[in-house]
Amino acid sequence: MSDVMEAWNLEGPGGVDAFERVRRPLPAVRRGWIRIAVEAFGLNRSELHSRKGLSSADATWPRILGLECVGRVDDPSDSELAVGERVVALMGGMGRSFDGGYATHALVPRTQVFRAPEDLAPATLGAVPETYYTAALMCLDDLALTGDETVLVRGGTSALGMAAGEIAKDRGCTTLGTTRNPKKAARLRETRRLDHVVLEGPDFAERVLRVAGAVQAVVECVGSTASVESSAATLTGGGRIGGAGMLTETWDTDAPPVLPEGVVYGFSRSDLVAAQEDDAFMAHLLGKVAAGAWAPNVHRVFAFDELPEAHRVMANNEAIGKLVVLTPE
Repeated sequence: MSDVMEAWNLEGPGGVDAFERVRRPLPAVRRGWIRIAVEAFGLNRSELHSRKGLSSADATWPRILGLECVGRVDDPSDSELAVGERVVALMGGMGRSFDGGYATHALVPRTQVFRAPEDLAPATLGAVPETYYTAALMCLDDLALTGDETVLVRGGTSALGMAAGEIAKDRGCTTLGTTRNPKKAARLRETRRLDHVVLEGPDFAERVLRVAGAVQAVVECVGSTASVESSAATLTGGGRIGGAGMLTETWDTDAPPVLPEGVVYGFSRSDLVAAQEDDAFMAHLLGKVAAGAWAPNVHRVFAFDELPEAHRVMANNEAIGKLVVLTPE
C-alpha cells in the first residue's frame, strides 16, 4: 500500500488554472477521524464560491476543496467501522476549515461519515451525498411536503433542484421547476423529472399560477432576495419557502426579502451533519437511490485529471444535474 496520495490543491482563491495537482503523504489518522480511500466526489456550487474566495469565514488556505466524497474506509481509527467498508462523507467544514474530497484520500471526522450501499457504481454514489441529503432535508423535514401540495423548485436544472423535484414527486406532489435558459428548459422537460417547467423572466408569478393554479411550497435554490420575493409572490394563500442552496455568488444579507403575510421562509443548514443522529435519515435516502426510486441525474463524469475542466463546466452553468469526478483506480 502506498503512503502517498494525490490531490488538487489551491494555495488561495483563483481561476480554474489555480488548481495544482500534488502528491502528498497520507494524512495521519487521529482519534475520532476516519481516513477514506476516495472513489468519487461530486462538485457543488459552494466549491465554486470557495475557489473564488467567496466562501464562509471558516475557510482557510491553502486548501484541498470538496465538501463530499464517497469511498472505502482506509483507516477506521478508534471507530467501529471496518477497513474496506463503503462510506460517504459530507459537509461540516470539509474543503473549508480542513482538507476535503478533491483527493485520492480524505481524513474526515467520524461524525460526518455514513455507511453506504455496496451495489451503487462510484459515479452514481458520488452524485448523492450532499445533494440528496440537502434536498431530502428540505423536502421531508423542513418543508414537510404532503402529497396534495404543489411545489415550485427555483433553479430546477441544478443538481439540488432536480433532486428536490424528484423527492417532491415521490411524495405525490405536483412539481414545477424553473430555469433562465430556454435550451435547458427543453432538456429539463425531456428528463420528465418535473411536471412543469417555467422560464424565469417578466410576469414570473403570474405565469407560474396560470400553470399551477396555486403553489403551497417553494424550494428556493437561487438564493437572491429578488428570487425569494418572486417565489413568495406565487404563494397567494400563504405558504412555505425553504432556502436550500445559492446559485448566485453573493448573499443578500443587507437586503432581506420582503414577504407577504402568511409566508414563512427558512434556510436549511445541511452543513450541520451528525452521523449518530442522522444515520437513519441517510440510510433512508441512500436506500431510495439503491432501490432506484430516486435516480441522480449525472450530467457528466470526469476523470481525476479533468478536475479543472469540471470546474469550468460548473462555472459556465453548462450542466443539467450533477458533475462527478472519479479518482484513479
